[in-house]
Amino acid sequence: MIFPFYSKTLLAILFGSMLFGVWQGCALERDAGENRPLLEISDRADAEWPAETEIEYAEGFRLHYADTYKILQILNPFQHTTDTLTYVLVDRGAEPPDGFADAEVIEIPVRSVIVTSTTHIALLKMLEAEHVIRGIAGAEYVYDPEIRKGIEEEKIAAFRGGEFNKEIALAIDPDLIMISGGQASQFDSYRVLIDSGIEVVVNSEWLENTPLGKAEWVKMMAALLDREEIADEKFGQVSARYRALLEKTDTVQQKPLVINNLPYKGAWFVSGGRSFTANFFRDAGGDYPWYGTESSGGLRLNFERVYEAGLRADVWINPGTAESKEDLLAVDTRFRDFRAFQTGRIYNNNRRVSPGGGNDFWESGTVHPERVLADLIRIFHPELLPDHTLYYYQKVE
Repeated sequence: MIFPFYSKTLLAILFGSMLFGVWQGCALERDAGENRPLLEISDRADAEWPAETEIEYAEGFRLHYADTYKILQILNPFQHTTDTLTYVLVDRGAEPPDGFADAEVIEIPVRSVIVTSTTHIALLKMLEAEHVIRGIAGAEYVYDPEIRKGIEEEKIAAFRGGEFNKEIALAIDPDLIMISGGQASQFDSYRVLIDSGIEVVVNSEWLENTPLGKAEWVKMMAALLDREEIADEKFGQVSARYRALLEKTDTVQQKPLVINNLPYKGAWFVSGGRSFTANFFRDAGGDYPWYGTESSGGLRLNFERVYEAGLRADVWINPGTAESKEDLLAVDTRFRDFRAFQTGRIYNNNRRVSPGGGNDFWESGTVHPERVLADLIRIFHPELLPDHTLYYYQKVE
């Protein structure tokens, strides 16, 4: 069935709002670095932890190494809580150490995984470990062609339409199910799987407020797979390229004013001043009307307030699923008044979309923020990267 644009836009906003919540923590007022107590490990407090993998940017997890096991701690894994989840990672078949009665024990390397977010696919792909994937929730939104092929050939179980079939999960019997932190009550829905011996690990990379912090969660995944060396190498390449790009925007004098997203039912959700997206705009040398807000998630504004900024904004980023100016006018003819509409500086992150609607921006973009940053610099300051071809973004013609 072919949907008119506005219907597609509505569907995209509904799904996009879920991604917005998952990736940016929609309307979540969470201050990085605060209320993050480490779970005290009483009789291991004086142990020497070899710094085998250094965490430089991520705020949401910690790794500690002993001679025969690792400690993985997920800090503030759920919204509006200050809990810490602790996992003891031991070699397969080894006895767990004493002193961790309240921690979950996971045998490593993990051999099979059910993932519940396409970002988890990206983490595994970076580690060259996508072969461990046995099932995927939200499978219709996968972009990666090889993973889609595995789904089509029924080598990977597909959980579609937001449904997680526990009977299928039990039949797969994976070593691990990775979920994205949301509400603490989520664990209740996985209780039957946990009781059956399937480990459930919370991945809260979506709560990170910086691009490199989000990408560094590949080191958390690596700890579960014993692939820290690959993670250090690959993430090192990403961070080096990202920092090199930052140097290009350090001295820019003229910063284009940017607005983002698309309104729905009179409200316009934009990114808060301390959010992941705002940090991208800042790093790319853009100005943004809401840098001064303290929100690390989303801001719900009325149409008129964003419309006023849109009249002045030089660039408009991520306007729903729009592929043309006509698509935007079908939503609201007042967009014709926007400066970016008149100058043609409207860009969307939908250049790499699968036939089923999976967007690679939300997938590989998680672990390749340097690609996103290069795109944004090319859009904001084309003279700084004249030879760069947009990877995730394309112009709304």
